[in-house]
Amino acid sequence: MNRFRGPGRGLSACLTLAAATAAQAQALASPSDGWDNAYYQILAESLRRSGRGQWVYTSDGHAIGRIADVRTSPDGMHELAVVDVRSLMGGGVIAVPFHRLARRRDRIVSTDDRAAVLTMQRLDVPARSAR
Repeated sequence: MNRFRGPGRGLSACLTLAAATAAQAQALASPSDGWDNAYYQILAESLRRSGRGQWVYTSDGHAIGRIADVRTSPDGMHELAVVDVRSLMGGGVIAVPFHRLARRRDRIVSTDDRAAVLTMQRLDVPARSAR
């Protein structure tokens, strides 16, 4: 037996559908930490096994440097590629999260461009304090 009769019945069904759609959209809009996609897991495993010594490039084609190590972030949420940066790119050591790396044409490419790499915090240099 249907409890809803008359013109309110269609409205109730529309509201139920709208609430379900909104809940689904909210679930899809949650920020990704890089591990919900199998691609990043495959890339992470590949870099853990044979990534050391491979070159990493910027999104605009510049060589950043070679992968020195693969580590887990201090919060335990991300895998990081520790990269020895070339002197032309500012030198030092940076940590690039795997979710910002991709394989393209047998290269490991970062989503960052040259300008972004030049401004990245270096791990081997203490942060400058604002004066």
